[in-house]
Amino acid sequence: MKYVIKESQYNNAIDKFITYQFEPHEEKRTREYPESIFWVKDGEVISEIEKSDYFWINPQIWMNIMNMFSLEYDETQQVIKDWLEEHYKLGELTPVIDVETNLVLEEHYKLK
Repeated sequence: MKYVIKESQYNNAIDKFITYQFEPHEEKRTREYPESIFWVKDGEVISEIEKSDYFWINPQIWMNIMNMFSLEYDETQQVIKDWLEEHYKLGELTPVIDVETNLVLEEHYKLK
C-alpha cells in the first residue's frame, strides 16, 4: 500500500521530530564560556548557541534528524535553521555538527 504525504504534512512531521529532539531543555551558562548558551536535556549538553554565528548540535541529534528523513547534510542544516527561526527567532544562526567541540563541551560542562 502506498501513502501520499503532502508537503505540509512532511514539514509538520519534521518540525515535531526536531522539537522532540530538543525539548524540553534548560539553558545553562558557564564562566569559562561566557559568550555561549548551552541547551541541556536530561543532563546532557545537546547544543551550544555561540554568540556570534553558530548553533552547535550534539552529533546524535543531528544524525537522528538526518536519518529519520533521509536528508543530506545541507538539507538537515536547513530544516534545523528553519526550526530555530520558527520556534526561537534564531534563524541567523548556522546549525553545525562538530564531534570534537561537543566532547569538549560535555567534559567541561559537567555543570558547575
